[in-house]
Amino acid sequence: MKNKFKTFFILFNLLLLTQGISYAMENKIKFDKETYYLSNPDSETKNYDYLLKDENIGNWHTKIQITNFPDLTNPTDAAAQYAHEIQEKTKGASVLVYPDASIVGYLTFPENKEYYEYNTAVYQTSKGKGLDRFSYAKRFYSSELGGQEEARKKAIDFAEKNNKKYMELVTKEAPKYKVD
Repeated sequence: MKNKFKTFFILFNLLLLTQGISYAMENKIKFDKETYYLSNPDSETKNYDYLLKDENIGNWHTKIQITNFPDLTNPTDAAAQYAHEIQEKTKGASVLVYPDASIVGYLTFPENKEYYEYNTAVYQTSKGKGLDRFSYAKRFYSSELGGQEEARKKAIDFAEKNNKKYMELVTKEAPKYKVD
């Protein structure tokens, strides 16, 4: 009986240890040779933002976002709907949809054009319920680049040179990270 208790105790501690390791890994993501840190671990909406070390949600240049949509079931339809929502929300946004891969790539901006933002997002089946969206975003701030036109040009140039790369990276990396 004593040996069974010891065995149980050891297995229980191993289980706790592996749970802790799993949780610690979710607090950061390695993507394109950069490490992103979870900025909102207590998200009630299952929308998780990962930022570079010295950035915050109010002022960031690159971001990984993982969001769960428990009511969605079809990745292709979700990508198409997301593209439509982007176009409705931001007149003049440039949106590319790859329905076979459930990927959306787009350039968008707020009404005041304070920044231009490149995004690529892929929808995938969640390990829980619904779908997860894994997205990579990069911002180009007008105030840092000499005005709106320069920020717009930098964002377009980045998208033209890197869209394929980031779509491939997002597709490759997304399955590693799923919302619980």
